[in-house]
Amino acid sequence: MLVLAVIFCGFSKDSQRSKTGVTVPFKFEGVIITDHSSQTVCTPEGDPYPTIAHARSGWLQGNQSHGGRLITEQSTWTIFNCHTDFTSGINTSYIEGVNTVANGDSYSYTCIMLTNIVTMEVVLNVTVTDGTGRYDGATGQAVLTGFNTGGAGIPVNGWGSVTFNK
Repeated sequence: MLVLAVIFCGFSKDSQRSKTGVTVPFKFEGVIITDHSSQTVCTPEGDPYPTIAHARSGWLQGNQSHGGRLITEQSTWTIFNCHTDFTSGINTSYIEGVNTVANGDSYSYTCIMLTNIVTMEVVLNVTVTDGTGRYDGATGQAVLTGFNTGGAGIPVNGWGSVTFNK
């Protein structure tokens, strides 16, 4: 199970100009696709803990209100660290990724994904860190939510904003 992401393009009537650039709100709907051949263990070692493992990497498929569809094969993510707190029932995964849009421009992001191991609710706190093309120097934040249904992917959606350089 994994990450997430977000994408932004263009400007809207809701955008706001500042000295640092233009901030644009966006909505994202998509699916986290996991590569089940890449596993990572996110639990303390030994008894009495059960093993909690999930995919270490995968792709993001989706659509957003300012930019359209992601190129799934070029929108990749990787978990670089994870752990599970059995007292709170929360699995925390730290993710890095890149999302690419139809014109080939892309942006990088980091993400903290919280998964409730009982209810399977997923919350992704995404931070856009930079990019190429129109995303060069872009920054932003988003919160995506969803449920891990145990199927082929994790449906997620949410809102955020991105600031483009002037």
